Amino acid sequence: MATATQVELNGQDLKKAFKEAGAYIEQHVDEVNALNVFPVPDGDTGVNMFLTMKSAIEAAEKADPSSAGIVAASAAKGAILGARGNSGVILSQIMRGLARGLEGKKTFSFTDFAHSLYIASEQAYKVVEKPVEGTILTVIKEVSEEASRIAGRKTGFARAITAVVLRARKTVKETPELLPILKEAGVVDAGAKGLYYFFKGMENAICRTKSSGTHSTRKTQATAPPAGKEAKRVYGFDVQFLLEGESLPVEEIRDRIVASGECPLVVGDEKLLKAHVHTMNPDEVLDYARSKGKLSDIVVEDMDQQVQEQTRKGKQA
Repeated sequence: MATATQVELNGQDLKKAFKEAGAYIEQHVDEVNALNVFPVPDGDTGVNMFLTMKSAIEAAEKADPSSAGIVAASAAKGAILGARGNSGVILSQIMRGLARGLEGKKTFSFTDFAHSLYIASEQAYKVVEKPVEGTILTVIKEVSEEASRIAGRKTGFARAITAVVLRARKTVKETPELLPILKEAGVVDAGAKGLYYFFKGMENAICRTKSSGTHSTRKTQATAPPAGKEAKRVYGFDVQFLLEGESLPVEEIRDRIVASGECPLVVGDEKLLKAHVHTMNPDEVLDYARSKGKLSDIVVEDMDQQVQEQTRKGKQA
């Protein structure tokens, strides 16, 4: 692991940093879930970010540790394949941006890392149809800007990552001033807080500190829409899937997903796409996707049911 004056990190260092980031998110899953009021108060942001990181870490563990670029690329692919929910898909794109910035590098400096964060910020904003400030997007943007300022000072990696974490923490506290719904609810943004824990975990690994608690495995199962007649829906269903094909019409699929509901995200290429959308008509979305390629990793969650469960928990607390 890095010392205060270490200039470069290697693939093994990056593996440990990602692992600690995932562990730190896991330790705070319930807290992040409880903050979840935007875009839908369904209480699953923490779980979604943890599952996304879990998939990223599993992929990174299999990568050649002699190359940071290979580790980053493997983690990014794992994150995309395992992304859950709006926050998970955005986190996967942040991981993708980091991988692009570290491509071809066996070791990397903080300057390299700062450049990767810049790409990660651009990538995250690019995949969101209507970016909203006061969210996870604001944190990655502010962190990127802070990292760029520090990069030219020849500061050791440990001190630099600590400054990044402090900036993330400050930005999270400011999210209610940027997003009225958060201020009304008296909370900070859930995805923003989750990303703060991501960087805090990386800091723990890089600075050779141990996070408290055990790294247990959290088991989570997706819920399918209940059968039978239902009450009037407010939020609808959270739909996610992977779509494979040889020449997928990416722009056509993106336009269709965007038109299908709220919080649409489509990432990938002509051979593999990850899609996410909040919709009242999950069957229509899935039937359309099936007409374009091979569907897998389908998740359909009843957000109205999740909101009701969160409300009941709040009343019991």
